Amino acid sequence: MIKPGDFLLGVMDFFAILLPGAIATWVLATYLPADMQAYVSLGQGGGDVDPVVRGGVFLLAAYTLGHFVFEVGSWLDPSYDRWRKRTKPTESDAMFIAAGRMRKDLMGAHEPASGSASSSGFSTLKWANSYIQIHSPHSRVEIDRLGANSKFFRSLVPVSIGLSAHLALYEHELWLAVAALALGAMSYSRYVDQRWKATQLTYATVVILHATKGEGVRLREDH
Repeated sequence: MIKPGDFLLGVMDFFAILLPGAIATWVLATYLPADMQAYVSLGQGGGDVDPVVRGGVFLLAAYTLGHFVFEVGSWLDPSYDRWRKRTKPTESDAMFIAAGRMRKDLMGAHEPASGSASSSGFSTLKWANSYIQIHSPHSRVEIDRLGANSKFFRSLVPVSIGLSAHLALYEHELWLAVAALALGAMSYSRYVDQRWKATQLTYATVVILHATKGEGVRLREDH
């Protein structure tokens, strides 16, 4: 039986890896020799190469290249952390504080010491995601949707920069190059927005789940 999480994992792969990889493959194919271009061309430039083979090679190249684009996009995460600390400090983040207090109460003696390798590697956000996955996996649907959106727009930033360079240097289309840079800037803004919303929803969900856990037990006992 297909679970919502299985479907959303496919959606996340598509938006965060395959789609940006397809754009990057289309741009890079321009710089390949003609005989190699025939295997990744989805138009009429495929020559005698079977369309099924071309489609398979294109998808494989897009998926592989998409992982590298995803890795480059992850370099933007420190800039997000700086933005969050500057505009959304944790000391004024009610959801983060509530989730952190809940984590401390539930973990008790099992809570890693502050500053240890374990504490730095397992953040409150990761703990909250694990809690939701264990106690209510279906509650992750909206969280994963926002996460997929943020990863897609994060990957679109380096793709837009590369596309801008291609349009300016190879196609000599300066206005399109500027438009591609503008797309990158808007993608970064969208990435920050969607990641922040996903984080806040994660904290709120884990707090609500824990707060209503006892009520669910009482309701079952009443019936």
